Amino acid sequence: MSDTITVNPSHLTDDDWSRVRAFLDAARDKGEVVDLSSRVELLTPADVAKRLGMSRSTVRRRILDGDLKAIKVGTHHRITLPEYERFSDELLLRMAQATAADIEAELSGE
Repeated sequence: MSDTITVNPSHLTDDDWSRVRAFLDAARDKGEVVDLSSRVELLTPADVAKRLGMSRSTVRRRILDGDLKAIKVGTHHRITLPEYERFSDELLLRMAQATAADIEAELSGE
């Protein structure tokens, strides 16, 4: 029975890379064959909505407005994980900026 390891290269730390190297070295030492594969993780609008705490229809509107890039798989929209992360980060930044403006206005007595 062989071990498996699943990693997202865009989020690997130096320790993670060391773990991958150790895995490959151990396989080489045992004479094993290692299969590497890559895949794009796709999320449904419902997955994105659940992760962001919003409705699926809001996610769909964001896709149609071009705020959230999606690909079509048949008749269905799918969002890549990097696009989800970009959108989520942008959304959090906008929320933080809006909150900061409210706090600043309150502190200045406006």
